[in-house]
Amino acid sequence: MLQIPTPAAGAEILFAQPRKKKQVRRDEKRKPAAPSAVARFDIPPLAKLLLAVAAVIALFAWIRLSAPFPWSYDEYYHLGLSREMRSGVRIESFRWTPFSMLYERFVDGAPLFHLLLLPIAGLPLETAGFLGVLMGQIFLVGSFAASLWMLRVPRPWWFVLALPALGTLFVYRLEMCRPQIWLIGFSVLVLALLVSRRWKALFVASALFGLAHTGGWIVIAFAAVWVALGFVWRNGHEEARFPWQPLAAAAGGWLAGQLIHPEVPANFRLFVISNFVIPFQATGAGDAALQSQLGTEISRPELPILLHQWPAFIPPLILVLSLLVQPRLRTRATLSVGILALAFLLAGSLFSRRFFELGSPLALFGLAVVLRERRDKGLPSLMPRWGRVLAGALIVVGAFWTLTVVRLLGFGLSSPPQAMAQWLGEEGKPGERVFTAQWADSAPLLYHAPQLQSLVALDPTAFYTKDPELFETYVRIIQGKHREPARAIREQFGARWVTVWKVPAYRAFALQLFNTPGSHLIYRDDYYQVYDLEAI
Repeated sequence: MLQIPTPAAGAEILFAQPRKKKQVRRDEKRKPAAPSAVARFDIPPLAKLLLAVAAVIALFAWIRLSAPFPWSYDEYYHLGLSREMRSGVRIESFRWTPFSMLYERFVDGAPLFHLLLLPIAGLPLETAGFLGVLMGQIFLVGSFAASLWMLRVPRPWWFVLALPALGTLFVYRLEMCRPQIWLIGFSVLVLALLVSRRWKALFVASALFGLAHTGGWIVIAFAAVWVALGFVWRNGHEEARFPWQPLAAAAGGWLAGQLIHPEVPANFRLFVISNFVIPFQATGAGDAALQSQLGTEISRPELPILLHQWPAFIPPLILVLSLLVQPRLRTRATLSVGILALAFLLAGSLFSRRFFELGSPLALFGLAVVLRERRDKGLPSLMPRWGRVLAGALIVVGAFWTLTVVRLLGFGLSSPPQAMAQWLGEEGKPGERVFTAQWADSAPLLYHAPQLQSLVALDPTAFYTKDPELFETYVRIIQGKHREPARAIREQFGARWVTVWKVPAYRAFALQLFNTPGSHLIYRDDYYQVYDLEAI
């Protein structure tokens, strides 16, 4: 007999199953609870980037702390000049170097940089040098990271962590208290502003760039490349009219900075000499005497030095291959940054190593822009999981190689002219003059013996420009080719003291002084000799 269920029983039959399904749905909703709980502990992207910035700055700062002496003669000049500015911010005459074109009217090629050093210039040399280096490192790494974040580059912390693996020339520059580090930071920042089309910010950055370094005019070249590529390379969506804003912002900003320079219009003469005369003189077409005295950092790097930079060649190689293989990646942004980076790398490899230290971080930045374009265009990731492991390994190996080579070179473990300059600071009387066989000795003398005069500071071109004939006499003397060097030093240069760096280049000159009657070797250490010519 068929049994008809009661309402209660029917309710159990009708509602029991739906309750079971509803319970299952609740369980299914609860299952992802564990992953979401874990996700709450993920580090936000901005925090990852800031941690990478802090780690890289700490690494660079540790390198300088472990080698605290000046890494360059020029550090003495910049810190010494900033210290002198503390008694009067504006220095109208560079009274320390009567043979320089800056003697009558001094023009500061990096007034903003020296203004930033003012608060720390009175501290002990090693402390002031470290703080000056740290400020530059914070600016460069911070500008690089901010540029990556501004352009929404995927995984920007990877590129920040790769900075210590860009070769010895780049890392060597980051450990110096010199304005070149600010040039690198501003260059990356300006390119990011161009790519993101922030013209007002570009105007301000260009003005500050020109005041921080005499080479700040390169923002105009950057903008010109950006405009030219945008005008001739259109992928169907670029504007057809001439884009005047980038050039106006870059050129107008730089010019505005130069017009508020405390030594306008004389600063434009220094601009021409620093950016065109000195590089020209470094070539074979320049004056032979001046060329023999120019610093090695504007000379062509030898093959062993280039081999030391092998990690820095990896980012541009990937950049070039990406642009060649995938036409969709050839946009105004990737081509502009890529062309500029490769141009500086090529110039740094073939002509002047100073360009290399700028080309290597620009190439890394260019690779970051390429990866951004890949993501925006929906292309497959260039670095799947195994690729990221490989990239991390290359960063670690490249950084270890670079930092090891830098340490082995011994920079900052001692400073050859320091003891000599300190001794002259104690023995030299105000107004006495020093003839420096190594012209760069003027910088430590400015710092440790500011009561004395010397030949020329920062660059020998300032001496050559003022008196080419006397400069040629100076070169003949230090090369041991002058018949009576001591008498010429006394009569033509009016110097009592002579400093001689104990290197083979000055050995013949030192022997002449040693064998000259009335010339007394009054000081010597492991690096230097000082002769007193007062009796001549």
